[in-house]
Amino acid sequence: MSRSWLCAVAAVLALSSCGKGDNPLVAASDGQFKQWIEPKNAFSASCAAALYEPALFVTQYNGLKFSASGKISSVSEQQKTGCVSELQQRASQIGIGGSLTREHLFDDRVRQRYAAARKG
Repeated sequence: MSRSWLCAVAAVLALSSCGKGDNPLVAASDGQFKQWIEPKNAFSASCAAALYEPALFVTQYNGLKFSASGKISSVSEQQKTGCVSELQQRASQIGIGGSLTREHLFDDRVRQRYAAARKG
């Protein structure tokens, strides 16, 4: 009976370690992560902010617009989708290994790391 209990514990531990430990954004160096969350250039808002700090994205985005007609009040689904694609591409460009999925982007540990990096 103790042998089957030991096997059950081993199986639970093996399953709990699957999926969570293989997030390239969690494994990225601090320098890579900070570069990843920065705006692409001086003329764009931070796509990481669009996902993790929408109010900041809106402020950055509106700060780049000269007319009131181009300003936004919230991040649209289209903007989020575009930002997901951009962040996936940027990750590979700056050397964050692995294939970055939407699940990786929306992992709570990535959100926490973003908040910590912003506080500096």
